[in-house]
Amino acid sequence: MRRIIGLSLIGAALAGAGVVALAAPPASEQQFAAATSVAEPASETSVRIALDPQSAKLAAERRMLPAGVKSLLRVPRALEHGDYVWNDRDVGPGKVQVFVNMRRQLISVFRDGHEIGTAVIVYGGNGYNSPSGRFPIMRKVRDYHSRSYDAPMPYSLFITNDGVALHGSPMAADRATHGCIGLPLSFARLLFDQAKRGDVVEIVQTDAA
Repeated sequence: MRRIIGLSLIGAALAGAGVVALAAPPASEQQFAAATSVAEPASETSVRIALDPQSAKLAAERRMLPAGVKSLLRVPRALEHGDYVWNDRDVGPGKVQVFVNMRRQLISVFRDGHEIGTAVIVYGGNGYNSPSGRFPIMRKVRDYHSRSYDAPMPYSLFITNDGVALHGSPMAADRATHGCIGLPLSFARLLFDQAKRGDVVEIVQTDAA
């Protein structure tokens, strides 16, 4: 699994590879935390890559980014399951957008058009497909536990009436969920604290490059 940022054909490209397999039994929150790591930007002076409006427009048309993106985080190395980058320094207040590309297994969080977080995800498998589309965050539950699957879902952001949420999850290349979007635990906490009810989560499956 990796994320590559380039400034070539459309000015910004997110690339990834990997296959999500069968869901595994739930793990404790301590196990979640032990599997989580942070990839920090290489230097404080090169945190972001600015996008010109034309490049951003083309990326949005190809469904590689949401509309209105102004900058992306500079990611210093390939991201594996459990890795993430979060940096919102010098980004002012503004609209929060969440963009999930299931085929590339990546999530990006934007505020005022600037990417402030990105991570590798797990998603629905084995007949439990995650939905595609645009979804407002309907409710937030910090310490949710699924009765249906007897599984912890910390920092849940629910986006459908039938229980699909973004939440902290065990992370591995051979894991999947029952339809939710699984996130590294610390990343899920940061997103939970940032997001509000009504903020839009866009989930796509595009493989554009």
